[in-house]
Amino acid sequence: MVVSEPESISLPDGRTLAFATYGDPDGKPLLFHHGTPGSSHLGALLSDPARTRGVRVIAPSRPGYGQSDPNPDGTFETWAADCRALIDALGLESVAVAGFSGGGPYALAVAARHADRVSDVGVVGAPVPAHDGGPFGPLVRWPRLLGLAFRVGLLVARFRGDRAVVEQLTARSIDDETARIVGRDFRVGLSAGPSGAVRESRTLATAWSPSLPDGGVTVWHGVDDENAPIDPVRTAYEDQSAVTLNEVDDDHLGTLCSVRDDVVGLVD
Repeated sequence: MVVSEPESISLPDGRTLAFATYGDPDGKPLLFHHGTPGSSHLGALLSDPARTRGVRVIAPSRPGYGQSDPNPDGTFETWAADCRALIDALGLESVAVAGFSGGGPYALAVAARHADRVSDVGVVGAPVPAHDGGPFGPLVRWPRLLGLAFRVGLLVARFRGDRAVVEQLTARSIDDETARIVGRDFRVGLSAGPSGAVRESRTLATAWSPSLPDGGVTVWHGVDDENAPIDPVRTAYEDQSAVTLNEVDDDHLGTLCSVRDDVVGLVD
């Protein structure tokens, strides 16, 4: 299993932003956004193709996940500002940006608001605006109950192991290393409590508008994705000429595993 030692920076408002790096430490940078819930550890899935292609994957944990401080007033816009601070702190002129699942809308927000610092952007299995509560259903109306559901999920993951997490994301056969990465990502993401997951789940269940940068956006989405069904995705992007939708014969996590080399290739 590929493990990166966590690092952190202090943001202008005093919060701590934690991140991890994978692949080639001297390579071209790719800012990778984990899902909901999740953490910087998911970036390990891109480590091998990134090393091969000379790419440095920088994977931050969003507010409330892992070692990143919560931001009760956080929005897509505040996250874009956090990422700009991270890019500046690392002395990077520009980065490619990618996001998986619930991290997709946040990746798009960074690219839309900081086009001067983002070279390319892509999302995998990302949801589009849901007007019926989306995959989180009625629980989003009761934050305490939603938080309890995440806590129970964490207990189940600790008791049953990594495969219990994987089973919620794919029906495909996943190798042991990938399962360990995904399981650790989930556990670390909720290790400081469910605040980040609750806030994001409620945000993604509202009628938000996706931020699309002026340049092109690459979308990879599984035709068998049950976590973020493809039909709303097709509808959301059908009139967006700047969006290239690649339909993948796979499900949610399966699609990320299938296209990770293409995701890393965004920096080319």
